[in-house]
Amino acid sequence: MNYFTSDTYALKREIVKFSYLMTKKCRNVDSNLVLDVIYGILASKDIKIMSFSRVLYENIKYEKTIRRICNRLKEIKDIEIIKENFRKQVIRYLPKDNILAIFDDSDMVKIYGKKFEDLDAVIDGSDPQKKIKPGYHICNACLITKNQRQPVEVYSKIYSTKSKEFISMNNVTNESIIEVTKIVGTEFTGIFDRGYDDEKIFRLLNNQKTKFVIRLTSKRKMLFKGKKKNVLDVANGRKGKYKMNVFRNDRINQEIYVSYTRANMLDRKQEEFNLVFAYGFGKEPMMLITNIDVKDGNDAITIVRMYIDRWKIEEVHRVEKTEYNYEDMRVRSLVQLNNLNFIFMLTLFFICIQIEKMDTNLFSIKILLRSKSLKEKLNVWISQYAKGMKNILDYSQNGIKIFKKRKIQTTLSKEIEEETKIIYEQLSIFDE
Repeated sequence: MNYFTSDTYALKREIVKFSYLMTKKCRNVDSNLVLDVIYGILASKDIKIMSFSRVLYENIKYEKTIRRICNRLKEIKDIEIIKENFRKQVIRYLPKDNILAIFDDSDMVKIYGKKFEDLDAVIDGSDPQKKIKPGYHICNACLITKNQRQPVEVYSKIYSTKSKEFISMNNVTNESIIEVTKIVGTEFTGIFDRGYDDEKIFRLLNNQKTKFVIRLTSKRKMLFKGKKKNVLDVANGRKGKYKMNVFRNDRINQEIYVSYTRANMLDRKQEEFNLVFAYGFGKEPMMLITNIDVKDGNDAITIVRMYIDRWKIEEVHRVEKTEYNYEDMRVRSLVQLNNLNFIFMLTLFFICIQIEKMDTNLFSIKILLRSKSLKEKLNVWISQYAKGMKNILDYSQNGIKIFKKRKIQTTLSKEIEEETKIIYEQLSIFDE
């Protein structure tokens, strides 16, 4: 029992230190809100306020805790400061070059919701029949970390096409790209699914000299040597000259054949893009468009492997919906939904930080062992670490309230300042 309680205390300290890093130079009201929500979500493994309020064990009535959190989510006055702190921390865990940014759209279904603000109609991606249901659209962007290649969500916006502030879906996509550029500049490679098959996005990224790999739909037409052709017809006219192996679940070895060519947009402008075709993933070949130079078969295979990394953001969506009941958020206004969603994004970042320490930190290994995971090798560890943290925090009987005392806050803040100084010194030496 002492073993578990010591791990519980150690995990609480890590959560508190992370929360203070995110809310540095913020008001106490916002700082305490972020700390309460991050701890509550990790301890309850649930994003519902009524669920994570129970594990805070505050010395007030349970209903008052719920009301306090709901009221504070209406406005986080220092949210821009928190976002800036978040950006500064994220960049520490990214590679120096070959940065991958994955963009994807998701949905939040509210079948029984009637009081939610500007409730929209969305296609339920989890439904095999893809039925239209009440809910919200979600735009997401992830960056891939340097050590464990984990997806870190850096942009997530819940929006409705019925809202007065809504302009267009392309505008929301542009916001996600701008947010990534605030963190890493334009030196990244954007990976997009078929929903982003749009000439405006091609040219937006190409004009700012950002590399991209976008999957094309079967309806896309382009100019091949001056002749207008359907891209699918061109892909079907080839067999795939280069062979590559794709491992699924570390067990199944699948042979994929790849070929490539060049094409222009239909308006006959001078931009020339490379097309890469991959055969073997399904009935139709996978068709990718990119502005990255493709000189030979190895370059084409690299493009396909970069696109395969896109499924990691799907794993993030799965964890959000299955492990944390993401679609069951029960605050009514879009502002509250997005503020809670933003703090949840910070929570996932905290989990990714622990995963990044997997090979160097003993406590990170303890978290994984406490998850009792049956699989030894995984590409995305978020689900296992979420279970491990929940199992460790189950032994807590007093929540996080003791860490809000001034003496403890002062001690931890000094530790954080010393750690950050060492980190920035190491980064400056590395840059030189």
